[in-house]
Amino acid sequence: MPTPGAKAAEYGDGACVLVTRHLAKGIAKEPIELHVANVSEVLMRRIVLPVGGSTGWHYHPGSLLAVVEQGELTHTDVHGRSHRYGPGDAFLEPHGSQHAHEGCNTGENDVVLHVTYLNPGAGPLAVPVG
Repeated sequence: MPTPGAKAAEYGDGACVLVTRHLAKGIAKEPIELHVANVSEVLMRRIVLPVGGSTGWHYHPGSLLAVVEQGELTHTDVHGRSHRYGPGDAFLEPHGSQHAHEGCNTGENDVVLHVTYLNPGAGPLAVPVG
């Protein structure tokens, strides 16, 4: 058992000190079904969208999971359906051009998102449309 304050060692070379920190936690309004294939890149980002800001219309080559840390995000899909997400909300964005969407900060504070991308390769994370 490592002593308190011990420095983490390389894997396999002795004791490690486990340090954990929650980056984000959210609850989905609807059940999330995640089906992935051919994922070769997993990337996590913290995204800040200023008040009145927009992501622009785009889609993702791979699926992603997002958690809202703060602010109010209005997510509009290609069919004109809008959903509002606030602090603690989690949602899935499926991959492909048929799932084009735009995210807008419709609140009074910056939107902070924690996003995990499940990408099919080292290509773009988002593809602009329009």
